[in-house]
Amino acid sequence: MTSLELEYRAATAVGVNFPKRLIELVVMPYETETMVMHRGRQVREIVSRGAFDGISADQRRINVNRNHDRNDVIGKAIRFHPSRTEGLVAELQITRASGGDDVLTQADEGLLDASAGFGVMDGGEEWPERGLRRLTKLWLDHVAMTPDPAYPTANVLAVRDTPGDESVLVVATPNLDVLRGWRLADRYAKLG
Repeated sequence: MTSLELEYRAATAVGVNFPKRLIELVVMPYETETMVMHRGRQVREIVSRGAFDGISADQRRINVNRNHDRNDVIGKAIRFHPSRTEGLVAELQITRASGGDDVLTQADEGLLDASAGFGVMDGGEEWPERGLRRLTKLWLDHVAMTPDPAYPTANVLAVRDTPGDESVLVVATPNLDVLRGWRLADRYAKLG
């Protein structure tokens, strides 16, 4: 692991299980191009399949925060699936403490999505062409629940209230997702 800058990227929840207080989500999609702000300029970015190989919730605790606020811990990652087709999938255990119920409800209603706080390992970044950044080796610092997704192709796949419920199909909104991506890029530009 390296001590390079911490970056943030958002994706969308996959499913919510209220009785177990679990959210299953795509933390970062693979092989999906998106526009992000990187060091003050807008670039296209792709996370390579395998960028999170070897990640495990057993190695160290990876917290779930509200809006990347380290002082507002709302849960922890209990399992990762780095080999899933759609990207790095995580199962998050959400706290019973203050705010946990709101997070579950808002994720279920599509109002909160996942955002990754991550770093690039040595040799984990390539620039195959001007303005295109490919990330190949990443480490995950934390997962945040936030209202602004960065990846327009990471859509909700299923929402589960209790075991046995039927999945709910959610229609993709690519134009709205692009606008949200621009809004998020603008917010990140103002931070730096």
